[in-house]
Amino acid sequence: MRSCKYFKNILIIILFSLSLFAQEASILKIVNPPNEDINDEDIVSFVVEADKKFVDWIIISNKNKESNESNETFDIKVKPTLTHYCKSIHLHLGENNISVSGYKNDILVKQERRMIFLKSKVHKEYRYPPEKYSRNYFHTQNDEKLCASCHDMSVNEVKDVAFVDITKSNCYQCHSLVTAKKHGHAPAVNWLCTSCHSGKVGKFNKAEHNKTKYTVPDPIGPLCYSCHKKNKDKWAKRRFKHEPAESGRCNRCHNSHSSPNPFFTRKPVWELCTGCHKDKVKGMHIVTTIGNTIHPTHNIKDPSRPGKDLSCISCHNPHASESSSLLQSSSAFSLCIRCHKK
Repeated sequence: MRSCKYFKNILIIILFSLSLFAQEASILKIVNPPNEDINDEDIVSFVVEADKKFVDWIIISNKNKESNESNETFDIKVKPTLTHYCKSIHLHLGENNISVSGYKNDILVKQERRMIFLKSKVHKEYRYPPEKYSRNYFHTQNDEKLCASCHDMSVNEVKDVAFVDITKSNCYQCHSLVTAKKHGHAPAVNWLCTSCHSGKVGKFNKAEHNKTKYTVPDPIGPLCYSCHKKNKDKWAKRRFKHEPAESGRCNRCHNSHSSPNPFFTRKPVWELCTGCHKDKVKGMHIVTTIGNTIHPTHNIKDPSRPGKDLSCISCHNPHASESSSLLQSSSAFSLCIRCHKK
């Protein structure tokens, strides 16, 4: 009898513990993204589950690890009619420590965190995440079921026809920030997303096959050249080619959605080029005069291109050239007299 009573008490304790655990889980839960996730775009979509009985407010905050200052904070009021809340959060390069806090009557009742690593194709120090991070894919059939109660998860594009009102795109509501920068790429700003996000893979990302409905093939060049065929034909005839362009990995240098820089480059041109070609930073590869004056490579206006700043592309073609070192002219002398006419 004592034995039965003992096991009965143990069972009650277990059931009570499970009840408390279930209740705590329902208070506040980050549904997406998973912890220690890798991102290529500087925006991540958070989906948070909260129960009005336990939480009045949700605060999402991204802390900069280096300065310990908050980059971005959002306050979300919990409503009786909603259980899930979505918010797009900006990321800074490297590790992002994002907290989601639930408050009831101004008292913190629960907090969860997510560590997200923003990768970069052009910043070498952020090219390779620590081993604990892994890539996850949201747009799968199971994940989309969660969103379907509020969002139409179907693709409502018409091939090659831009939206008259881009807010009518089913992708816009969650992903509008990816096209918010000053210089936008035509397919993205017209919300023809599946022009590139076709679900196909290339020889460099075969491991992503069937991971999500909206993969982009790597190399992306064949997709780019479907619109930029004239450039492909022109560069193919030239003798010397720049590796990213030749391999069809256009998105190493260009952001396919939008960028603060002209031609949607991932960095301003001089910074972009010297990120890989660090030995050319000082300009000594051009000429050093008798007085040991080094030729500038930036921070002045370009005499050969009125209104433009001097940069690497003042002298070099970033895609292909008939001249060695990808020079814009057939010889060093003809290149120099573009600026030094007298």
